[in-house]
Amino acid sequence: MLAVTLLGFLLTGAATLIGFSRLDGAYNASRLVRKEAAVAKSLGFALKTGVGGAVEATSLSWTVMPGAFADRILEIEAVHGVPLAVYRLDGSLFVTSTASRPTESGFATEVNPDVLIALAQGAERWEVPIGNGDYLAYWYQVNSESRPVALVALRYASRTLEAGGRLDFLRTLGAVFVLVFFVAIGLAYLLAKSISQPLSKLGAMMERMDVTQDKGFEPLEYHTESGDEIARLVERYNRMAENVRRSAAALAKSERESAWREMAMQVAHEIKNPLTPMKLGIQQMERRVLNPDSDSADLRDRVVKLSGTLQGQIDLLARIADEFSSMARLPQGEFRVLSLRAVLESVVELHGKPEMGPTLVMEGDAQVHGDRDQIIRLFGNLVLNAQQAIGARNGRVEIRVNSDVSEVEVEDNGPGMAPEVAHKAFEPRFTTRGSGTGLGLAIVKAIADRHQWAVEFISEEGKGTRFLIRLKP
Repeated sequence: MLAVTLLGFLLTGAATLIGFSRLDGAYNASRLVRKEAAVAKSLGFALKTGVGGAVEATSLSWTVMPGAFADRILEIEAVHGVPLAVYRLDGSLFVTSTASRPTESGFATEVNPDVLIALAQGAERWEVPIGNGDYLAYWYQVNSESRPVALVALRYASRTLEAGGRLDFLRTLGAVFVLVFFVAIGLAYLLAKSISQPLSKLGAMMERMDVTQDKGFEPLEYHTESGDEIARLVERYNRMAENVRRSAAALAKSERESAWREMAMQVAHEIKNPLTPMKLGIQQMERRVLNPDSDSADLRDRVVKLSGTLQGQIDLLARIADEFSSMARLPQGEFRVLSLRAVLESVVELHGKPEMGPTLVMEGDAQVHGDRDQIIRLFGNLVLNAQQAIGARNGRVEIRVNSDVSEVEVEDNGPGMAPEVAHKAFEPRFTTRGSGTGLGLAIVKAIADRHQWAVEFISEEGKGTRFLIRLKP
């Protein structure tokens, strides 16, 4: 808007200047025609009065023309306001309207031959510039029979319309446009404010609005009497937000149901595995008890053996339930400053195996902020995962802390993971072994995220796996 106003001011100023220039040209042209006609008429009357009869070319002689003729020339200049000179037809000066020397008044004592030639060839008038914007206009003065009797030179300045008037007009025009410009600035500010305030309010309401919550969702409210574009925008946004809310609620419900279905299938699968050998052992024991030929000593041994099997399977069921419970809801924990060396030494003590480790490589000690039980479980799961991957093979597990205590590595030289399955390592239910819930590394990832740590790993098939925990500074 401001740019348009400024452009309009510049274009109007340019058009005004061009118009003044053209008006000056037209004004000068019409002014000269009128002025020369009036001078020619006055001069004709003065010649006729001076001679007292018909005027001829030979009349331009002071023996014929009385001295009062010079006074008539002065009167013509006084009446019409322009200096003039009268020349004989041969170009010699006869009289001027100025008392000073002809050359000082801009008139030559002899007319330029080019002017005589031009007029002789039929030009009605001929202009000759004499400097400073002044001109001499030449034409033939004719008698009553239209025969040339004298050559007249009229000197005029290249006037414009009143220069002061033009300047005043431009000043007035500039003042008007300055006023218009500032008015445009005010209108632009008010317009921008009228648009930006509702939009700012709308943006603030959008920030507070949460379409993911099924309850407590409140649509945006924008009240206006005119029903402007912003009101229509708010109405459409509310419709879109309501559709998004419904879609989000349906998606969340579907994801929850899907997660529960998968969890239920996994729980059923994991519980079914230990129940099968328990059922088979009890059925075999039942047959032996019902067999009258069974030896009591052998039966007692089998009962003891079955009891050990059942207890082992019951412990397995308890461990499965505990892992699923931990995965479903990790405790918030008690975060405090801990000794990293003390925590890692506890992990080594809890999970250490002869010949396999883990062994701790750490210089000095450092402090970390976190929950002790969860950190022990994190590194414990990594150690157990490494030990189970090594299995019956000869292998070692090592825990290393770098010099600036920003990274902790848990490395083993087990079989490693194939590249096509390694990207699934932190997904629940993923395991490379025939047994296990596949939740160990998922729990590691959940605990690391809770402590705002990064966990990565590098695994080479046949060489081993190295897990890297990047501690938060």
